[in-house]
Amino acid sequence: MDSANRPEILLLSLAFRSFFDEAHSSLIDSLYGSALVKRAKTASGAVKYFEANNPGCILVTDEGLTKTENRAVLDKVVAYVRNGGLVVVGLHFTNFTNMDAFDQFFETLGLPWRRGDYQRSDFRLNPSCSLPTGVASSSLPAPYSMKVLHIKNAQPHEKIFIPVADAMSQSHVFAPEYVDQAQAAVVGARIGNGYLAYVGDVNSEKGSDNIILSLCGL
Repeated sequence: MDSANRPEILLLSLAFRSFFDEAHSSLIDSLYGSALVKRAKTASGAVKYFEANNPGCILVTDEGLTKTENRAVLDKVVAYVRNGGLVVVGLHFTNFTNMDAFDQFFETLGLPWRRGDYQRSDFRLNPSCSLPTGVASSSLPAPYSMKVLHIKNAQPHEKIFIPVADAMSQSHVFAPEYVDQAQAAVVGARIGNGYLAYVGDVNSEKGSDNIILSLCGL
């Protein structure tokens, strides 16, 4: 794709860890191959970026946005999405955000979403979900297994990837149990004129990389 036609994506990595790019190398390579990628690792750098730029998508890669000292950046992100922006939350966010901060983050965005169960199972696309403008359901993967931090309290149309029928937890340690069908692995909601999505995979499965790329419009 010609660089002039590539969408700009901001990686918001306010709690960046040195092993992030290696752990998510396939996704990072795909992003750099399809988009103009910018990255903000500090609050001051992020605020300065927002003063002069309006990216096609913000990918929140970690828990840094939940920290009190980064509230000015969170305010910028909230304003961005309400004014028509697209935000995708996941990757290290799911691994490193503590419970209270996790729930408070979505409260700040006006969403009742709460931290759900943590387990591996098989998930499928919800054909009735609402996706960002321009994202086709055909671009999303077939059912696959992933270990996720679920979201609960999402509305039916906000649930993008849900447990397959009669889904069971998958573990080498614990006995299988039925997965709560009311929870979801991937969710998305309209906020103001924009859209925010959460991808709960904690292990960077190939299918989840494809979901993130699709939600980002790539």
